[in-house]
Amino acid sequence: MKRTPLYETHRKLGAKLMEFGGYDMPLQYTGIIDEHLTVRNKAGIFDVSHMGEIFISGKDALAFCEWLTPNHVARLSPGQAQYSFLLNEQGGVIDDLIIYRLDSDSFMFCVNASNTDKDYSWILSHKKGKVIIDNRSDDIGLISVQGPLSGKIMEPIFSDAHDVKRFTFKTDTYKGRQVYLSRTGYTGEDGYECFVDNPVVVDLWNAIMESGASYGIKPIGLGARDTLRAEMGYPLYGMELNDTTTPLSANLGWVIKIDKGPFVGSEALKSVVEHGVNKRLVGIIMNGKSIPRHQNPVQWKDRIIGEVTTGTYSPSLSRGIAMAYVDNDVESNEVGIDIRSILHTGAVVQLPFIKK
Repeated sequence: MKRTPLYETHRKLGAKLMEFGGYDMPLQYTGIIDEHLTVRNKAGIFDVSHMGEIFISGKDALAFCEWLTPNHVARLSPGQAQYSFLLNEQGGVIDDLIIYRLDSDSFMFCVNASNTDKDYSWILSHKKGKVIIDNRSDDIGLISVQGPLSGKIMEPIFSDAHDVKRFTFKTDTYKGRQVYLSRTGYTGEDGYECFVDNPVVVDLWNAIMESGASYGIKPIGLGARDTLRAEMGYPLYGMELNDTTTPLSANLGWVIKIDKGPFVGSEALKSVVEHGVNKRLVGIIMNGKSIPRHQNPVQWKDRIIGEVTTGTYSPSLSRGIAMAYVDNDVESNEVGIDIRSILHTGAVVQLPFIKK
Protein backbone atom coordinates (compact mmCIF):
# COMPACT_ATOMS: atom_id res chain seq x y z
CA MET A 1 0.00 0.00 0.00
CA LYS A 2 0.99 3.59 -0.58
CA ARG A 3 1.47 6.00 2.30
CA THR A 4 0.89 9.75 2.45
CA PRO A 5 3.55 12.11 3.90
CA LEU A 6 1.50 12.13 7.14
CA TYR A 7 1.63 8.38 7.75
CA GLU A 8 4.06 8.61 10.69
CA THR A 9 2.07 11.52 12.11
CA HIS A 10 -1.06 9.37 12.14
CA ARG A 11 0.79 6.58 13.91
CA LYS A 12 2.07 8.97 16.60
CA LEU A 13 -1.48 10.23 17.11
CA GLY A 14 -2.66 6.67 17.73
CA ALA A 15 -4.79 6.36 14.62
CA LYS A 16 -6.41 3.07 13.71
CA LEU A 17 -5.23 2.54 10.13
CA MET A 18 -6.96 0.84 7.22
CA GLU A 19 -6.53 0.35 3.48
CA PHE A 20 -8.45 2.83 1.34
CA GLY A 21 -7.91 3.59 -2.32
CA GLY A 22 -4.59 1.76 -2.24
CA TYR A 23 -3.32 3.85 0.70
CA ASP A 24 -2.74 3.12 4.38
CA MET A 25 -5.11 5.72 5.86
CA PRO A 26 -6.48 6.63 9.32
CA LEU A 27 -9.95 5.23 10.00
CA GLN A 28 -10.31 6.93 13.37
CA TYR A 29 -8.37 8.43 16.27
CA THR A 30 -10.64 9.06 19.30
CA GLY A 31 -13.73 7.46 17.79
CA ILE A 32 -16.02 8.12 14.84
CA ILE A 33 -18.86 9.76 16.80
CA ASP A 34 -16.53 12.05 18.76
CA GLU A 35 -14.69 13.07 15.59
CA HIS A 36 -17.94 13.61 13.68
CA LEU A 37 -19.38 15.94 16.33
CA THR A 38 -16.07 17.80 16.59
CA VAL A 39 -16.38 18.74 12.92
CA ARG A 40 -20.05 19.71 13.25
CA ASN A 41 -19.44 21.88 16.35
CA LYS A 42 -15.79 23.02 16.19
CA ALA A 43 -13.26 21.96 13.56
CA GLY A 44 -11.37 18.90 12.41
CA ILE A 45 -8.32 18.30 10.25
CA PHE A 46 -8.22 15.54 7.61
CA ASP A 47 -5.38 14.01 5.64
CA VAL A 48 -6.80 13.54 2.14
CA SER A 49 -3.44 13.38 0.37
CA HIS A 50 -4.54 10.15 -1.27
CA MET A 51 -6.78 12.15 -3.63
CA GLY A 52 -5.51 12.57 -7.19
CA GLU A 53 -4.49 15.79 -8.96
CA ILE A 54 -4.46 15.79 -12.76
CA PHE A 55 -3.46 18.99 -14.58
CA ILE A 56 -4.67 19.91 -18.06
CA SER A 57 -3.13 22.88 -19.84
CA GLY A 58 -2.46 24.23 -23.31
CA LYS A 59 -4.07 26.21 -26.11
CA ASP A 60 -7.08 23.87 -26.37
CA ALA A 61 -7.41 23.06 -22.66
CA LEU A 62 -10.74 24.83 -22.17
CA ALA A 63 -12.36 23.23 -25.22
CA PHE A 64 -11.02 19.83 -24.14
CA CYS A 65 -12.38 20.19 -20.59
CA GLU A 66 -15.76 21.33 -21.94
CA TRP A 67 -15.97 18.22 -24.12
CA LEU A 68 -14.60 15.95 -21.39
CA THR A 69 -17.01 16.94 -18.60
CA PRO A 70 -20.76 17.76 -18.47
CA ASN A 71 -20.67 20.96 -16.40
CA HIS A 72 -20.05 24.35 -18.02
CA VAL A 73 -16.29 24.81 -17.53
CA ALA A 74 -16.23 28.02 -19.59
CA ARG A 75 -18.27 29.75 -16.91
CA LEU A 76 -15.38 29.40 -14.47
CA SER A 77 -13.09 32.37 -13.97
CA PRO A 78 -9.51 31.75 -12.82
CA GLY A 79 -9.73 31.10 -9.08
CA GLN A 80 -13.10 29.34 -9.24
CA ALA A 81 -13.97 25.65 -8.87
CA GLN A 82 -16.93 23.44 -9.79
CA TYR A 83 -18.24 19.96 -9.09
CA SER A 84 -18.41 17.72 -12.16
CA PHE A 85 -18.00 14.22 -13.60
CA LEU A 86 -16.12 12.11 -16.04
CA LEU A 87 -18.81 10.16 -17.92
CA ASN A 88 -18.72 7.23 -20.31
CA GLU A 89 -20.62 7.19 -23.60
CA GLN A 90 -23.67 5.67 -21.87
CA GLY A 91 -23.80 8.55 -19.38
CA GLY A 92 -22.51 6.41 -16.49
CA VAL A 93 -20.11 7.91 -13.99
CA ILE A 94 -16.41 7.08 -14.38
CA ASP A 95 -15.66 9.42 -11.48
CA ASP A 96 -16.86 12.56 -9.76
CA LEU A 97 -14.37 15.38 -9.31
CA ILE A 98 -13.80 19.06 -8.66
CA ILE A 99 -12.36 21.19 -11.46
CA TYR A 100 -10.18 24.18 -10.52
CA ARG A 101 -9.50 26.83 -13.15
CA LEU A 102 -5.92 27.96 -12.52
CA ASP A 103 -5.78 30.47 -15.39
CA SER A 104 -7.26 30.95 -18.87
CA ASP A 105 -5.77 27.73 -20.28
CA SER A 106 -4.84 25.67 -17.22
CA PHE A 107 -7.03 23.42 -15.02
CA MET A 108 -6.62 20.97 -12.16
CA PHE A 109 -8.91 17.97 -11.70
CA CYS A 110 -9.11 16.65 -8.13
CA VAL A 111 -10.24 13.02 -8.48
CA ASN A 112 -10.92 10.10 -6.16
CA ALA A 113 -7.89 8.18 -4.91
CA SER A 114 -9.06 4.76 -6.07
CA ASN A 115 -9.77 6.12 -9.55
CA THR A 116 -6.70 8.27 -10.19
CA ASP A 117 -4.86 5.88 -12.51
CA LYS A 118 -8.09 4.91 -14.30
CA ASP A 119 -9.08 8.56 -14.75
CA TYR A 120 -5.63 9.55 -16.01
CA SER A 121 -5.62 6.75 -18.58
CA TRP A 122 -9.16 7.60 -19.68
CA ILE A 123 -8.33 11.30 -20.10
CA LEU A 124 -5.20 10.43 -22.09
CA SER A 125 -7.17 8.09 -24.35
CA HIS A 126 -9.66 10.89 -25.11
CA LYS A 127 -7.08 13.61 -25.70
CA LYS A 128 -8.12 16.19 -28.29
CA GLY A 129 -6.30 19.27 -29.54
CA LYS A 130 -3.16 20.92 -28.21
CA VAL A 131 -3.22 20.00 -24.54
CA ILE A 132 -0.74 18.75 -21.94
CA ILE A 133 -2.04 16.21 -19.42
CA ASP A 134 0.05 15.78 -16.27
CA ASN A 135 -0.70 13.46 -13.34
CA ARG A 136 0.97 15.07 -10.30
CA SER A 137 -0.88 13.04 -7.68
CA ASP A 138 2.28 11.55 -6.15
CA ASP A 139 3.83 15.00 -5.65
CA ILE A 140 0.97 16.88 -4.01
CA GLY A 141 -0.50 16.49 -0.53
CA LEU A 142 -3.98 17.61 0.50
CA ILE A 143 -5.05 18.75 3.96
CA SER A 144 -8.68 19.57 4.71
CA VAL A 145 -9.86 21.67 7.66
CA GLN A 146 -13.62 21.49 8.19
CA GLY A 147 -16.02 22.94 10.74
CA PRO A 148 -17.58 26.23 11.86
CA LEU A 149 -14.32 27.40 13.46
CA SER A 150 -12.13 26.59 10.45
CA GLY A 151 -11.80 30.22 9.38
CA LYS A 152 -10.44 31.30 12.77
CA ILE A 153 -7.87 28.51 12.58
CA MET A 154 -6.69 29.16 9.03
CA GLU A 155 -6.42 32.97 9.07
CA PRO A 156 -3.28 33.12 11.25
CA ILE A 157 -1.53 30.84 8.73
CA PHE A 158 -2.92 32.32 5.50
CA SER A 159 -3.73 36.01 5.89
CA ASP A 160 -6.05 36.00 2.88
CA ALA A 161 -8.06 32.96 4.00
CA HIS A 162 -11.07 35.15 4.86
CA ASP A 163 -11.16 36.39 1.23
CA VAL A 164 -11.68 32.88 -0.15
CA LYS A 165 -15.36 32.30 -0.87
CA ARG A 166 -17.21 29.02 -1.29
CA PHE A 167 -15.96 27.10 -4.34
CA THR A 168 -13.17 29.58 -5.01
CA PHE A 169 -9.46 29.31 -4.25
CA LYS A 170 -6.34 31.45 -3.96
CA THR A 171 -2.77 30.67 -4.86
CA ASP A 172 -0.59 31.25 -1.80
CA THR A 173 2.74 30.04 -0.43
CA TYR A 174 3.82 28.14 2.66
CA LYS A 175 7.52 27.85 3.51
CA GLY A 176 8.43 28.76 -0.05
CA ARG A 177 6.08 26.21 -1.61
CA GLN A 178 3.01 26.98 -3.69
CA VAL A 179 -0.36 26.31 -2.08
CA TYR A 180 -3.84 26.26 -3.60
CA LEU A 181 -6.08 27.31 -0.71
CA SER A 182 -9.62 26.27 -1.62
CA ARG A 183 -12.94 26.81 0.17
CA THR A 184 -14.23 23.35 -0.59
CA GLY A 185 -14.84 20.16 1.36
CA TYR A 186 -16.95 17.05 1.74
CA THR A 187 -18.65 17.55 5.11
CA GLY A 188 -21.33 20.20 4.58
CA GLU A 189 -19.48 22.50 6.98
CA ASP A 190 -17.49 25.61 6.22
CA GLY A 191 -13.91 24.66 5.51
CA TYR A 192 -10.72 24.75 3.50
CA GLU A 193 -8.62 22.36 1.46
CA CYS A 194 -4.90 22.98 1.04
CA PHE A 195 -3.11 21.51 -1.98
CA VAL A 196 0.60 21.67 -1.17
CA ASP A 197 3.86 20.03 -2.25
CA ASN A 198 4.69 16.90 -0.27
CA PRO A 199 7.88 18.23 1.43
CA VAL A 200 5.90 20.71 3.56
CA VAL A 201 2.71 18.72 4.20
CA VAL A 202 3.77 17.66 7.71
CA ASP A 203 4.88 21.19 8.62
CA LEU A 204 1.56 22.63 7.46
CA TRP A 205 -0.41 19.97 9.37
CA ASN A 206 1.49 20.81 12.56
CA ALA A 207 0.95 24.54 12.06
CA ILE A 208 -2.80 24.03 11.65
CA MET A 209 -2.94 21.81 14.73
CA GLU A 210 -1.09 24.47 16.74
CA SER A 211 -3.33 27.27 15.44
CA GLY A 212 -6.44 25.24 16.23
CA ALA A 213 -5.45 23.97 19.67
CA SER A 214 -7.41 26.66 21.53
CA TYR A 215 -10.46 25.97 19.33
CA GLY A 216 -10.55 22.25 20.07
CA ILE A 217 -9.35 21.02 16.67
CA LYS A 218 -8.89 17.26 16.35
CA PRO A 219 -7.56 14.95 13.63
CA ILE A 220 -10.41 13.20 11.82
CA GLY A 221 -10.33 9.81 10.12
CA LEU A 222 -12.13 8.29 7.16
CA GLY A 223 -14.88 6.88 9.37
CA ALA A 224 -16.20 10.29 10.39
CA ARG A 225 -15.57 11.64 6.90
CA ASP A 226 -18.05 9.03 5.65
CA THR A 227 -20.75 9.76 8.27
CA LEU A 228 -20.38 13.51 7.68
CA ARG A 229 -20.86 13.22 3.92
CA ALA A 230 -23.71 10.72 4.39
CA GLU A 231 -25.67 13.15 6.59
CA MET A 232 -25.37 15.70 3.78
CA GLY A 233 -26.50 13.21 1.14
CA TYR A 234 -23.22 13.58 -0.73
CA PRO A 235 -22.56 10.68 -3.11
CA LEU A 236 -19.51 8.46 -2.96
CA TYR A 237 -18.05 6.75 -5.99
CA GLY A 238 -18.55 3.00 -5.69
CA MET A 239 -21.66 3.49 -3.58
CA GLU A 240 -24.09 6.01 -5.11
CA LEU A 241 -22.04 6.51 -8.28
CA ASN A 242 -20.69 3.96 -10.74
CA ASP A 243 -20.25 3.41 -14.46
CA THR A 244 -23.83 2.16 -14.95
CA THR A 245 -25.55 4.92 -12.95
CA THR A 246 -26.19 8.35 -14.45
CA PRO A 247 -26.02 11.55 -12.38
CA LEU A 248 -29.71 12.09 -13.18
CA SER A 249 -30.72 9.12 -11.01
CA ALA A 250 -28.55 10.48 -8.19
CA ASN A 251 -30.38 13.85 -8.07
CA LEU A 252 -27.34 15.49 -9.63
CA GLY A 253 -28.97 16.73 -12.79
CA TRP A 254 -28.02 20.30 -11.80
CA VAL A 255 -24.43 19.43 -12.75
CA ILE A 256 -25.40 18.36 -16.29
CA LYS A 257 -25.55 21.20 -18.83
CA ILE A 258 -27.26 19.36 -21.68
CA ASP A 259 -27.60 22.49 -23.82
CA LYS A 260 -23.96 23.61 -23.65
CA GLY A 261 -22.96 21.52 -26.69
CA PRO A 262 -21.60 18.00 -27.20
CA PHE A 263 -19.72 16.31 -24.36
CA VAL A 264 -18.88 12.70 -23.63
CA GLY A 265 -22.15 10.98 -22.71
CA SER A 266 -24.40 13.87 -23.78
CA GLU A 267 -26.46 11.89 -26.29
CA ALA A 268 -27.21 9.15 -23.78
CA LEU A 269 -28.21 11.69 -21.13
CA LYS A 270 -30.54 13.46 -23.56
CA SER A 271 -32.40 10.17 -23.90
CA VAL A 272 -32.62 9.79 -20.12
CA VAL A 273 -33.97 13.33 -19.79
CA GLU A 274 -36.58 12.57 -22.45
CA HIS A 275 -37.76 9.24 -21.05
CA GLY A 276 -37.04 9.72 -17.34
CA VAL A 277 -35.09 7.60 -14.85
CA ASN A 278 -36.11 4.16 -13.61
CA LYS A 279 -34.47 4.56 -10.21
CA ARG A 280 -34.06 7.57 -7.96
CA LEU A 281 -31.90 8.23 -4.92
CA VAL A 282 -33.77 8.84 -1.67
CA GLY A 283 -32.93 9.26 1.99
CA ILE A 284 -34.35 6.99 4.69
CA ILE A 285 -34.33 7.70 8.43
CA MET A 286 -34.90 4.57 10.47
CA ASN A 287 -37.77 4.51 12.94
CA GLY A 288 -36.00 2.42 15.56
CA LYS A 289 -32.43 1.72 16.62
CA SER A 290 -31.47 -0.37 13.59
CA ILE A 291 -28.56 0.69 11.37
CA PRO A 292 -28.85 -0.13 7.67
CA ARG A 293 -25.83 -1.15 5.63
CA HIS A 294 -24.68 -1.17 2.02
CA GLN A 295 -26.69 -3.54 -0.23
CA ASN A 296 -29.54 -4.11 2.24
CA PRO A 297 -32.75 -4.66 0.19
CA VAL A 298 -35.45 -1.98 0.37
CA GLN A 299 -39.06 -3.20 0.37
CA TRP A 300 -42.55 -1.75 -0.04
CA LYS A 301 -45.73 -3.82 0.17
CA ASP A 302 -43.89 -7.16 -0.07
CA ARG A 303 -42.04 -5.92 -3.14
CA ILE A 304 -38.30 -5.30 -3.33
CA ILE A 305 -38.03 -1.80 -4.78
CA GLY A 306 -34.33 -1.06 -4.40
CA GLU A 307 -31.13 -1.34 -2.43
CA VAL A 308 -29.21 0.67 0.14
CA THR A 309 -26.11 2.32 -1.25
CA THR A 310 -24.90 3.97 1.96
CA GLY A 311 -26.14 2.93 5.39
CA THR A 312 -24.73 4.24 8.66
CA TYR A 313 -25.44 5.78 12.06
CA SER A 314 -26.01 9.54 12.09
CA PRO A 315 -24.42 11.11 15.18
CA SER A 316 -26.32 14.35 14.53
CA LEU A 317 -29.74 12.63 14.41
CA SER A 318 -28.93 9.73 16.76
CA ARG A 319 -30.56 7.43 14.21
CA GLY A 320 -29.67 5.02 11.48
CA ILE A 321 -29.84 6.59 8.03
CA ALA A 322 -29.60 5.27 4.50
CA MET A 323 -29.30 6.47 0.96
CA ALA A 324 -30.95 4.07 -1.45
CA TYR A 325 -31.96 3.75 -5.07
CA VAL A 326 -35.64 2.87 -5.32
CA ASP A 327 -38.06 2.36 -8.21
CA ASN A 328 -39.21 5.70 -9.53
CA ASP A 329 -42.86 4.67 -9.55
CA VAL A 330 -42.96 4.19 -5.77
CA GLU A 331 -44.54 7.10 -3.88
CA SER A 332 -44.48 6.20 -0.20
CA ASN A 333 -43.44 7.98 2.98
CA GLU A 334 -42.38 4.73 4.62
CA VAL A 335 -40.44 1.70 3.43
CA GLY A 336 -38.85 -1.35 4.96
CA ILE A 337 -35.17 -2.30 4.93
CA ASP A 338 -34.17 -5.94 5.25
CA ILE A 339 -31.36 -6.07 7.82
CA ARG A 340 -30.18 -9.62 8.51
CA SER A 341 -33.56 -11.05 7.41
CA ILE A 342 -35.54 -8.74 9.71
CA LEU A 343 -37.61 -5.94 8.19
CA HIS A 344 -37.06 -2.56 9.83
CA THR A 345 -39.13 0.46 8.84
CA GLY A 346 -37.95 3.92 8.02
CA ALA A 347 -39.27 7.26 6.79
CA VAL A 348 -38.45 8.38 3.26
CA VAL A 349 -37.04 11.91 3.31
CA GLN A 350 -35.61 14.38 0.85
CA LEU A 351 -31.83 14.64 0.95
CA PRO A 352 -29.84 16.00 2.72
CA PHE A 353 -30.67 14.54 6.12
CA ILE A 354 -29.57 17.73 7.89
CA LYS A 355 -29.81 21.27 6.56
CA LYS A 356 -26.72 23.45 6.64
